[in-house]
Amino acid sequence: MVSANQDADAQLVDRYLAGDATAFDEIMIRHQRRIYRLCYRFVNNREDAKDLAQDVFYKAFAHLENFRRESSLKTWLYQIAMNHCVNHVKKHSQHFVEVSENTASATASVQSQLEDREEREQFRHLLQRLPPKQKAILELRINEQLSYEEIAKISGRSISTIKASVFFALEKLRELVKHPSKRAEKA
Repeated sequence: MVSANQDADAQLVDRYLAGDATAFDEIMIRHQRRIYRLCYRFVNNREDAKDLAQDVFYKAFAHLENFRRESSLKTWLYQIAMNHCVNHVKKHSQHFVEVSENTASATASVQSQLEDREEREQFRHLLQRLPPKQKAILELRINEQLSYEEIAKISGRSISTIKASVFFALEKLRELVKHPSKRAEKA
C-alpha cells in the first residue's frame, strides 16, 4: 500500500509539473489531514493549525519543481511542515495557552473521558516544554507513528540521532511528570 501511495503521489507530481494544476489539488486532498494534525499538535489551536497547514501547502506549491524524489512526497511534506512549525513555535512561543476543562457534574463514563482528555492535554502541555526540534521528532514518532528512518529523512539527521532525541525527550517528560515543581519553575 505504501508503494501504491508513493506511485500515486509521483504521478500527481508528474501531472502537476506537466501543467495540470488540478494535480496539486489532489495532492492537498491526499495529505491535508496529516499535515493539519501535525500542525495542530504544535499549536493546539484549530485556526492557527489551519493557517500553518495552508502555509505548508503554499510552500510545497511554490517549490514542487525542486522536489528531488530522494524521499516520498509525504516525507517531503512532513519535512516542510515540521520546519515551518518549529520556526513558528520559536517565533510565537509566548502565545501558548493551557486548556483545562471544568465540569460540575458528570457521569462515571463522562468523567473517565474527561480524565483521559485532561491527561492528553497535560501531555501536550508537557510537550510544549521540550525544545522545538526535540518536540517535533517526538510528535512524528508517537503521534504520526513514523519510523526512525522516515523521521531521519524528514529532519535531515541520522537514525541514531533520532533515536537519541526520542529517548532524551521521553526522559525529560518522565522527569517533568515525577517532579511537578520543575514544571512550575519553568512556567
